Amino acid sequence: MQKIYLTEKEFRSIRTKGGVYVDKTKHIYDLFKDDLYFFLARPRRFGKSLLCTTLGELFEGNRELFKGLWIDNSDWKWQKHPVIRLDMSKAASKNGTAETVREGMINMLNDNAEKLGVTNLELDTPYLMFEQLIKKAKDIFNKNVVIIIDEYDKPLLDVIDETARHIEIHRELSDFYSQLKPAESNLKFVLITGVFKFTQTSIFSGLNNLNDITFDPAAAEIVGYTEQEIQTFFAQHLEALALKNNMPTEEMIVTLRKKYNGYRFGIDVDTGKLAGSVYNAYALNYVFEKQQQLQKWFESGSPTALIKKLAEKQFLELSPKELLVSFEALNNSCSPDEITSLSMLYYAGYMTMRQCDIDTSGAEPETIITLDFPNTDVAQAFAKKLLPLLLRTTIEAVDHLIRNLNNAFKQQRLEDFKDLLNDILAPINYQVLTWPNNPIPLENLYQIVFHNTFRACNVRTAMEDTTIRGRIDISVELANVVYLFEIKRDESAASAIQQIKDRDYARKFKHLNKKIYAIGASINAKDRIVTELAWELL
Repeated sequence: MQKIYLTEKEFRSIRTKGGVYVDKTKHIYDLFKDDLYFFLARPRRFGKSLLCTTLGELFEGNRELFKGLWIDNSDWKWQKHPVIRLDMSKAASKNGTAETVREGMINMLNDNAEKLGVTNLELDTPYLMFEQLIKKAKDIFNKNVVIIIDEYDKPLLDVIDETARHIEIHRELSDFYSQLKPAESNLKFVLITGVFKFTQTSIFSGLNNLNDITFDPAAAEIVGYTEQEIQTFFAQHLEALALKNNMPTEEMIVTLRKKYNGYRFGIDVDTGKLAGSVYNAYALNYVFEKQQQLQKWFESGSPTALIKKLAEKQFLELSPKELLVSFEALNNSCSPDEITSLSMLYYAGYMTMRQCDIDTSGAEPETIITLDFPNTDVAQAFAKKLLPLLLRTTIEAVDHLIRNLNNAFKQQRLEDFKDLLNDILAPINYQVLTWPNNPIPLENLYQIVFHNTFRACNVRTAMEDTTIRGRIDISVELANVVYLFEIKRDESAASAIQQIKDRDYARKFKHLNKKIYAIGASINAKDRIVTELAWELL
């Protein structure tokens, strides 16, 4: 089997070592052949850096690296352009200042100058050095310059919660990026990539012709892996993984699809049609190279700051009723201090576009996006990270609770559910279950608490699960059993079960040929505990 280089970002290195490279060159050709300035936002570790290094080699005319790839047989003009590559993560620092960022940019500019044979960059101000480097590179090569800026927002993201340093670094970057517009006559191509969309703020002042392809359906597969690409470029790895797990290849694909697929990046706002889904490339590389179903993408970065932001609003933004956002709001750029939790969840890769609807009830049609976790891998890992803060308890206590709950689900120990639900509620500070200025907890807060705890178990679960007759509070699906939870405050558990039966919620799952249990939970609003739990096999 071909070697998979797990953390290698350099296209040249992967190709010369004979590693697996998923051929994206047709996408590159189709997207970048006409325009000049491009911007692309994607979550971390999705393949942006590899895309940048691929483009660098392409514009440098290194055709030998592309032998056997789609673009080698195209009409691409294999001209050698001077390429300036800037990885802004090298200018970032957790404890950095504007001076640290400035020094990092100066070092990168000097490295690029040395590579391009540019001498006498006498200035020590990054934006003036940048301007000088572009002009001198064009004069030396007699060709317009290609500029590729990766992780443009990394210096800002590292100090996003520190206002003073953030303002200083923002000013430094704004001065630097401002050189792109007046340099247009000397440029062949510009690509700017990052995680978040701060593009229309003053950081790119004057660059009003930036082609933002973040939601462009044509760019939906430019990074990440499609299922067809997995079957084409990882065929042997896929077969070996299926053999190891003692299942047919087709069944292995279904398993991987549930765990790692589901990211949707493209949308047609006129029709509401979403582009096809892709897998997280970093996660799949680890799965195939290690031949284990690992949670490497989530482990590679912590959403702690985001979870704290969600906590400020009592986690209500995780309610399905709140996971609706207009495309305009999601697409609009903003300053880092104004970005909403929902936008952060989407751009950081913890949630994705699940559904798109066109609302025609107003004066103008509005495109409404439903966000959701992309797959079970992210949902489970995010819930585990969330629970210690949501339940106000330790990681060890959460792990113990999850194990007990998971065993109860698998062994169908319904008589244990009441105590387990109260074990979930017990450590929570009462203020978490109480909306400000309202002493009675809102029912959907209980849903959020229970649902995220269930998510952390190795089960499929949905909150406000839609059916033709209504919405199930929480559904939980295992290999051989389905649980339908209905939560009532100060009403009987029997009335909750009756609602499940009256609205025939079970019909949605009848085709699965699994046991289906209706579970009614009655919560005392004053004491904030489950006082009664009943169940019935449907």
